[in-house]
Amino acid sequence: MAKREPQSTGTVNRAMVEKKGFKRAEAAIYLGVTPATIDRLRKRGLLHPSLALRHPIYSRDDLDRFLKETTGII
Repeated sequence: MAKREPQSTGTVNRAMVEKKGFKRAEAAIYLGVTPATIDRLRKRGLLHPSLALRHPIYSRDDLDRFLKETTGII
C-alpha cells in the first residue's frame, strides 16, 4: 500500500512569518527600552503607531527608522 502524504490545513508556520507590527511591550523589547519609554517617544512624536486596532501597533519599519535616526544602527 502507498504511503499517503498529510493534507495541508492551509495554516502557515508562525516561525516562518516575519512579524511586521508590535504591541507596546513588544516594541519596547525590540528597541531595548522600557514600555514607559515607548510611551514617552510616542508622546514626543518620535514613534507613530497605527491606531486602527484596539491597541496601538508599532510597525517594524517605524521602529527601524527610529533606530537608524537615533543610533545609526540598521
